[in-house]
Parts: sequence; structure tokens; C-alpha cells
Amino acid sequence: MESGDELGARVREHLRPGEEFRAAIRVSKADGSTPTGMSRAEMSGFRFRRPANAGRRAVPGPRRTLAEGLGEHVRLVTDPRTLVLTDQRLMLLSRRALLRRASGSLRLRWECARPEFASATEREGRLRLAFTDGSTILLLAPAAELDTFLTSQ
Repeated sequence: MESGDELGARVREHLRPGEEFRAAIRVSKADGSTPTGMSRAEMSGFRFRRPANAGRRAVPGPRRTLAEGLGEHVRLVTDPRTLVLTDQRLMLLSRRALLRRASGSLRLRWECARPEFASATEREGRLRLAFTDGSTILLLAPAAELDTFLTSQ
């Protein structure tokens, strides 16, 4: 795990001239599984297949909602992404290669303009992002970093 200073330095590589870095937090998917056990469907090897509608779309252009676009790039806890908040935009960054060291550079996966980002709140220990198009997404985030991210909005 890298320190906040190292992460901040890697994030600053993606800032535009005059853009102010506010906060960064590691995020991953908040799956709906429960600790009560697995169903037969969850144990099936077919559960790892992509849903039919998750592939490429026939119609070019942006996704229907901002939350869907963001959710498309968020991965499981084993491969967390970095959510970055600046004064101009919200960005999602990832490591360039899975097997490289943590000191490698980051890759821009998704972004939205700051006016399209409505709010970030904590909901049941998870990070809830709301957008001006009415969409929302719940993400897992380290509790130690959550307060810092929420207060920097």
C-alpha cells in the first residue's frame, strides 16, 4: 500500500493547468453478497460471465447515466481504482498494469465535469455518489480515507 503523499503525486500527473487537487480515495465494487452463504447460482461457473447487455453497445455515444459509466470501470477489492476529486472534475484512475509495482503511473478510466457531480455521502459505511442526471452509485472505500474525501467536497 502506498502513502497518501505518493498517491497524491501520481494523481497530480493527470491534473490540467490551474486545476486544484482536492482528494483521492481508493474504491471498489460494493457487491450485494451477504455473509449467510452462497446460493447454487452463485457457485455456478457461469456467474463469471458478463451479462449479455454488458458488452459493447450498437449505438455510439455516452452511457445513459453517469453512474453507469463510472460503474463500468470500477472493479473488485483485489483491483481497486482511485477516485479523484478536483475543483473541475471527478476522475477514476487505475494502475496501468496489474503486475507492476504500486509506484507505476496511473491511467485515466473515466471522468465527469464537476457541475455534473452532485454529492458524495456515506451510506451504511459505503461511499454514495450522486450525479445531476439523477443517477447514484454505491462504492466500497476504506473507512480511514472516507471522512477526508467527504469533507473535501
